[in-house]
Amino acid sequence: MITFLTPELVCDSCENGLNHRYIFAENGRVHISYHKRVGGVWQVFYRMKDISWYQEERVTNTSADAKYPSILVFRDSVFLVWHDYRVGGISNIEIFFNAKRIFDTSWNLETRLTYTNSGGPGDNGYLPTIKENGGKLFIIWYDYRDDPTSNRAQIYLKVRDSVWGSDVRISNSPANAWYPTFDFRGDTLFVFWADNRNSAYNIYGNWGYGDQRITDVSSGYPDVANSSGKLLLVYTNSSSSPPRISAKIYDGSWGSQFDVRPSGRSQSDPTVVRDGRGGWIVAWSEDFGGDRDIFGVRLNSLGIITDSFRIFMPGNQNRPSLFVDENGYIHLTFVDYTNPVFPKIYYTRSSEPLKLREFSRDKKTNVEPITLKGRNLYIKGYSISGRKLAGNP
Repeated sequence: MITFLTPELVCDSCENGLNHRYIFAENGRVHISYHKRVGGVWQVFYRMKDISWYQEERVTNTSADAKYPSILVFRDSVFLVWHDYRVGGISNIEIFFNAKRIFDTSWNLETRLTYTNSGGPGDNGYLPTIKENGGKLFIIWYDYRDDPTSNRAQIYLKVRDSVWGSDVRISNSPANAWYPTFDFRGDTLFVFWADNRNSAYNIYGNWGYGDQRITDVSSGYPDVANSSGKLLLVYTNSSSSPPRISAKIYDGSWGSQFDVRPSGRSQSDPTVVRDGRGGWIVAWSEDFGGDRDIFGVRLNSLGIITDSFRIFMPGNQNRPSLFVDENGYIHLTFVDYTNPVFPKIYYTRSSEPLKLREFSRDKKTNVEPITLKGRNLYIKGYSISGRKLAGNP
């Protein structure tokens, strides 16, 4: 059993979690982003822990809501993206970005990233997620700009090299595509989302060859992580009651669906990260008789459980976010909805680091982790500026 330290309160009357990525850890520091109410308006905040917690930093100061920030730390800088209501309220939600050096005290690089202004109800971008690969920044979100009056969203991408590129539409759904997640395999960008073009929601993906249906069961809230060249895709499987967390592994082709840890109890809010040792860490919220706790497992490269953990707390804990640092410690944050009017965010860390290497099936050959650092990035079918290349599907 993987043990964790006593959870620490990060913030009160705050939340996050629908975009999976609101924690980052590096060089002994922990970075967490969230939104909390200030005078009745949701604002974006950031907090860092070194030896102890620093004071929280307010990132936005607007008269309208700013919510669900996703966080990245790269080259001693902190990057945040979120969706923001300041332009036109619920009729025109836009994606915003800000950044600073880790120990700077001000956030002075705020940038509006999307400009659609179509004015439809619920228009524009929701739940952006930010990641880095090959020295470039990637942001994925779902967006109603193409059909705002019918509440049909599509998945969009924006890439920054030296400057931000154009918005790129990734999905081509005749219905609704939302809650995207993404990662890289080699030099190829893989994007997944929930899509109801077949009435029920299924998981779809695109890695340069058009929309591909991944699941046949009713499923949603996907997350994905690459470990040593294999992708693990996790999602909530609602095809039977109670819902459970299911997964598939991609290693050039898709393996069969499997349940991550069958329990007979309701499971939701899955998230996954690579463990840096050839496998993955998966966490979710699970109902233990009216009390929801964060449960998680470590999977090897075959998707087999090698260890597990549970964060015991009274009440209801949801929306976990994970990070495994360079030393092998698991960092976990989650939202406590015991009082849904005043939710809280907690943070904890594994007591011990993970083993440095995962043994292969014959337990003789060490499997070395694969790194993407230093590689040139190529998104199949798209230029790095975000424009679709001629002759590509």
